[in-house]
Amino acid sequence: MTHRVERYTGGRDGEIAAMVLAIQNGEYGLALTIEEQPDLADIPRAYADGGFWIATGADDAVIGSIGLLRYGSCQAVLKKFFVAAPYRGPNGPASALYGQLVRFAHEQGITEIFLDTPSAATRSHGFYRRAGFEVIDRGGLPEGYRFPDRDSLIFRLKI
Repeated sequence: MTHRVERYTGGRDGEIAAMVLAIQNGEYGLALTIEEQPDLADIPRAYADGGFWIATGADDAVIGSIGLLRYGSCQAVLKKFFVAAPYRGPNGPASALYGQLVRFAHEQGITEIFLDTPSAATRSHGFYRRAGFEVIDRGGLPEGYRFPDRDSLIFRLKI
């Protein structure tokens, strides 16, 4: 499966938002809107202190995304980690996207990465656990951490 992963600098926010919303709402029935996710409206600005990467397929369509929001000096939040259904699996871009994010986090001195994910997204839970994340109680989140008020699991990775 041919794909390319690159740091995102802008120009495709609408395409990325459409992919993310299709997965959130079409696959998981979350009924989320772009208004509830302001980072999707201006991705380069929202992730300016962190990073955002996309995977594109052979036809240059966006097939995956991952973002890292800086949270203080050594903490960050993994956001918008999505891969379109036909591109999931061992030959898809998920590992390459995640690898870019972790390399960047190491370079930036990040020691903890948090994420929240819908409890219904069991396939992604397996990926996170294999990558070393552990499920934590919401009380373990840094003060002021914002997450959707939905049925979510909270994960943390110490690196």
